[in-house]
Parts: sequence; C-alpha cells; structure tokens
Amino acid sequence: MRRWTPFLLFPLLAAPEVARVEIRDRAAAGGYDKFTGRVHFELDPALNRNVRDLALAPRNARGRVEFSADFYVLKPRSGASGTVLFEVPNRGGKGMLSRFNYAGGSLDPRTPEHFGDGFLLEQGLTLAWLGWQYDVPQREGLLRMFPPALAGVRGISRSE
Repeated sequence: MRRWTPFLLFPLLAAPEVARVEIRDRAAAGGYDKFTGRVHFELDPALNRNVRDLALAPRNARGRVEFSADFYVLKPRSGASGTVLFEVPNRGGKGMLSRFNYAGGSLDPRTPEHFGDGFLLEQGLTLAWLGWQYDVPQREGLLRMFPPALAGVRGISRSE
C-alpha cells in the first residue's frame, strides 16, 4: 500500500472519489522512479454544488458523474521521506523543478539538466502533478483533465 501514497492525496484535494488508477508507464528518471497514467474519478452530483451544470452531465450505473485526469509522479528511488509535493500544473506543464531546483524546463524530466541542483530529491520528496484543465492542447507530456461531455452541446468550449 505504501507505493500508492501519492494517490491518497488526490481524494483529499477534491470531492470526487478515485474509482481507479491506470499506470501507463513506469521508468527511471534521474534519481527517481517515474509513474504516469490516468486517474478515474466519480462524483455524486447531489453532493457538489460548486461545479456548474453538473446535474446535466451523464451518469454511470451508480448515478455518479465520471471524469478522468492525467497524472505524473516522480518518487525518489532511495531516501524517500514519505511526503508528497503536489503541483497544480499551469496549462498542463511541470514547473516545480525549474522553480525549486533551478532546472531546465521539461515535460518529461529525465536528464541531470531537468533535475537542476537536486534540492527536491535531497529532501526525499515525491513529486506529483495532476491535470485539471480540460482545454490543454493534446500534446505529448502535457497533463489534462477529461470531463464528461454534455449531450447536445456543439462547438468549441473555452475557459479563462
């Protein structure tokens, strides 16, 4: 159960329940193990009044609204502290390493340049990102959310 620690944070951040986690890739990345994939959520529309028009969304057999989001996790291979540093990605990117580690930006950190001075790794932090914007361009490495589609809506949706 310990290796799923980063995912236990997600239900605390939002009202939805995690229905399942798909791990699509596991790989080495610098001094970290990298996990990428998608988290599938369910939300009871009767319990959440903060989401506009949620009552109009399609429901599954349990009467819940389903949606999903991409995730990206870097866990130290050794010396993990058990603490997660979570970044809400702006436009699907990953900025935490450049801000805390003086690293070069990367959508898929792997090289020493992507990890900069190694500050976060030295602290033993597990780094996690979860897509939350639905209108992020569909490009490799960007994280996005996949909301339910409303029937009868046509055209482009935009957000500010």
